[in-house]
Amino acid sequence: MNQLIEQLKQYGAVKLNEQLSKHTSFKIGGPAQYFVSVETLDGHVALMRYLDGVGIPYMILGGGSNMLASDQGFEGVVLHPAYQEIRREGSLIFADAGALTVSVARFSMKEQLTGFEWGVGVPGTIGGAVRGNAGAMGFDMSDSVERVFVYQNGEVRELSLGECEFGYRTSAFKVSGGVVLRVVLKLEPTEDTELLKHALEYLMYRNSTQPQGHASTGCIFQNPDTGRYREQLIEHFDKYSEKVQKFLSIGKISAGWLIEQAGLKGLQVGGALISDQHGNFIVNTGNATADDVRQLIAQIKTVVYEKFGIELEEEIYTF
Repeated sequence: MNQLIEQLKQYGAVKLNEQLSKHTSFKIGGPAQYFVSVETLDGHVALMRYLDGVGIPYMILGGGSNMLASDQGFEGVVLHPAYQEIRREGSLIFADAGALTVSVARFSMKEQLTGFEWGVGVPGTIGGAVRGNAGAMGFDMSDSVERVFVYQNGEVRELSLGECEFGYRTSAFKVSGGVVLRVVLKLEPTEDTELLKHALEYLMYRNSTQPQGHASTGCIFQNPDTGRYREQLIEHFDKYSEKVQKFLSIGKISAGWLIEQAGLKGLQVGGALISDQHGNFIVNTGNATADDVRQLIAQIKTVVYEKFGIELEEEIYTF
């Protein structure tokens, strides 16, 4: 063990049995056997190659949003990318995976580049945002990504936008593996002096529609596709209502709305509670465990399916 600790220290600060609840927006998660804050991109690659070579399991933990960590923690090495450089080259922004998405958005506005103002309200790191093709306000990462540097099968690869295989809240990295190391965004120069105003409008709207004051991990479920569930939507709800017409036009059904229609807002298991403000948010009232959240997720999926014939799928990453 001492030999492994000394090896890990070559790449950054090492903590033993670090509680993952300290590093997740849900404030849930047991101890990581080893927790390493990796200081450089090259060091991150070197450490992953070392761990791959000796067969020690590891996982990447960026901003800790959009994830549910196990109460038992993680037996192995948790790698936290602490390298956060953001720089501009023409209309391109190069952002290290550990950079906060909010910081990238603010940098883009400071540089008078437009197209990523919506990112000011997205929690977590830019690496995680790319992995899950995060989005808000009708935009998502695939609208801005030009290419991505990724560690895969022991090698660093540079992938084009098409090779990232972005889909709704997914990507090639989420499906097939690979660790995002650096992101290149292609934005547009602008003379608009009110970029910050636009960003604040996005942020104010987001804050007004999402629960505040309790720890959460963002939306729990993906919004179901109307192509798959059009018949169920029309069967159980008024086809001509404004809501249903909106869902049909955008091709997605709000998972939060379905949960609300199922009468589940306010349902609680242990310390995990479905928000009264937004049905797709589960909040930690102070002492929630991962098991509480999992039980609540299972109940939501069962009730929504029994009532409407629609199967909800998790958006969050769990382990």
